[in-house]
Amino acid sequence: MNRGLNPRTTFIRQPAELTETTVEGGKLVHDRREFLGLAGAGGGGLLLGAHGAKNPSSLVGLSAGPDTNSTAQALHEAFETIPVDDTHCHPLTFNDAETTTEQFVERMALSAFPMDRYFPRGVYREWLDADPDRRAKLDADHDIERIRGDVLEQASQTVFLRFMVKEMAAFLGCDETFEAVIEARNARGVDYASYLKDLFADAKIDNAMLDMGYREGMGADEVTQFETAIAPTRGRRILRVDSILAGLLPEDLELDEIEAEFLREIEEGLDGTGNLGAPSYGMKSYLLPRIGLIKPLFDRTIARSNWDEFRRLRARGEVPEPDGDDRDIHWELQKDTLRYLHSLALEACLERNMPMQFHAGDGEAPRGIMRNQDPFLLEEMVRFERNGVMRMPQIIMIHAGYPLIGRGTWLTHLYPNCHFELSLATPLIHHGLLRMYLEVLEVVPLSKILFGSDAYNLPEFYWLAAKWGRRFLAQAFAVYVDAGILTSSEAIAGAKMILHENNRRLYHLED
Repeated sequence: MNRGLNPRTTFIRQPAELTETTVEGGKLVHDRREFLGLAGAGGGGLLLGAHGAKNPSSLVGLSAGPDTNSTAQALHEAFETIPVDDTHCHPLTFNDAETTTEQFVERMALSAFPMDRYFPRGVYREWLDADPDRRAKLDADHDIERIRGDVLEQASQTVFLRFMVKEMAAFLGCDETFEAVIEARNARGVDYASYLKDLFADAKIDNAMLDMGYREGMGADEVTQFETAIAPTRGRRILRVDSILAGLLPEDLELDEIEAEFLREIEEGLDGTGNLGAPSYGMKSYLLPRIGLIKPLFDRTIARSNWDEFRRLRARGEVPEPDGDDRDIHWELQKDTLRYLHSLALEACLERNMPMQFHAGDGEAPRGIMRNQDPFLLEEMVRFERNGVMRMPQIIMIHAGYPLIGRGTWLTHLYPNCHFELSLATPLIHHGLLRMYLEVLEVVPLSKILFGSDAYNLPEFYWLAAKWGRRFLAQAFAVYVDAGILTSSEAIAGAKMILHENNRRLYHLED
């Protein structure tokens, strides 16, 4: 019996291989409406089981039982053997070896990241470290306990958390409760390096492209400790433009001085071991969420005039804080300077045939201004036109505009140098990944889709992203296979591209 979405095509799983059988007299799907109907609205139908099966067990996923789509099941088993390259992630401290349920939620939830954004600068950190009397005073002044409690309560009521608890319980061999999971995790945390190694091995992560812009103050030794713990997974460091500028722009320097030091640090980071004692494989920019539309700027005169005016305003105390009510003004006042310096950074990548990651999508408010995250606002940097020539450096859209992924897919479709990456949505969107993968596969070349997690703070993000990424990618490809659009071998080849081959080609990794 064929339990796939389309009775015209069936798959019979043989040991260690997939065999395709097409029913005679069947017809292929010819229009998009019919194709999407196989998956339901945006792919949701697949989650309801074959042909809208009403068995509630089909909602659980690939391990659901007899009503689970057989093609997706077979593809998933094949995908589980494929190694993963995580093209966007972060090094982790060992500070979370022991945790509580509240601390875990605070470290996991974007609404709580960081918690101090809800209070005046420095207040939350002071409250955490204060003695009882001082803490009570701060709480009375800022209502910290109540606000924190509300944030954590809401963050703990997500389907994501409940799904994660079940997955972690299976991995840790404990009861399916949050409390039991944290207790078992703390037991493993006695040897945190071993716990990290087991998570990364189970996820089959070969390469982790580490964005060094967010590393919680970790120095070279701490980053090396993390890289050593996850071996044989290899940490490959990405140089962050914004981190270099963070050390230069607060100083009262002339633009020429800033530019000279900026280029020196880029050269050392890309050509030497200037990224905390290790080489870099590319760069990352966080400029889009700050200024919105980015047009390359190569005119030093314009940039210098902008910087000189910014310095004058800053000296008079007339520049707003970067994360306050007028944060857009803060960045607008130095927009030309930032465009110029980021253009120099992208020029350095172009010269070396290295990719540049651009943050485009998701939130991180108030660091990033959410209305500025539209992928279309990156088009001029993708073109990188100079003297009438589109030079088109290799651009990776980190998060690909989520939730505006349709725009990210189309920009990637139109420009051969633009690449699509959907981290953080993987794994946070979990079952919604099916809908998103279907939308991506509609128009984005398989050779330009990259897998990533944006794992931060907690190692479970790495693990869940790889676990769920494979699962729902298999379901998405199953729709195409059951429709007769792809063969099983084409689906597996496409998964290999997405999960690691594209990353290795872009970053020139030998293995």
